Amino acid sequence: MILYVSTRSSSLAARLAFALSGLPGDVQEISLRQGEGRTPEYLALNPKGQVPALLLDDGQVITETPAVLLALGEMAPESGLIPGEQMARWRVMEWISWGSWQLARNFGPGFAPDRFGPAPAENEIRTQAVGRVEEALAFIDSRLEGNDWIVGDAVSAADLYIAMITVFAGFLGVIPPDALMDHRRRIFSLPVLADALAAEGFSA
Repeated sequence: MILYVSTRSSSLAARLAFALSGLPGDVQEISLRQGEGRTPEYLALNPKGQVPALLLDDGQVITETPAVLLALGEMAPESGLIPGEQMARWRVMEWISWGSWQLARNFGPGFAPDRFGPAPAENEIRTQAVGRVEEALAFIDSRLEGNDWIVGDAVSAADLYIAMITVFAGFLGVIPPDALMDHRRRIFSLPVLADALAAEGFSA
């Protein structure tokens, strides 16, 4: 099994989940910035040209972060990535789905406002996007309510996704609330994630 990622991209949550799962396999880095997602070899694997992509041992490929997180969690049920209890499982997928929408809705316009409107409107587009990011972070903060983890009493794939959102917020210059930074530090301090985080250039 091979997980394809690109550093400092939206494959971060999948990379952390792969490490947390304990599943055998390799992580293969490509550089989206250098166009490696558009090479004929990679497009044959994932015609979308994006990461993450999870190449299974039988040759099938799973793409899109929510689907990859679900696949890893189901292949490694003991990891807790996707809880076994029904309501907790639904809540984890609820958070991942919501987080995926936040990335698409807010961070795209924040990073590249020129793609969402004419030049005179770029500053306003970015300002509005940053405001929505701040609102999203405040919502997550309110739902943590002093708990260590967003669902139940153990780390799950939802926590990894939220940590990725806080990282992206930092890229935009938005400082997450203290509780969210504490949440990220708890995740980044997990020994099992040390190698994955080092490869991404992060530390606890």
